[in-house]
Amino acid sequence: MADIFDYLPTITIVMFAIGLVGVIVYERSRSKTPDESDS
Repeated sequence: MADIFDYLPTITIVMFAIGLVGVIVYERSRSKTPDESDS
């Protein structure tokens, strides 16, 4: 049961990465406007 604490940092990093990618993809698809202006 104590083995889960060994994977805790990895799980945290993976979840953070997935969340970050999800937000980037969501913002990218949401701000898809006909006006193509790269800021």
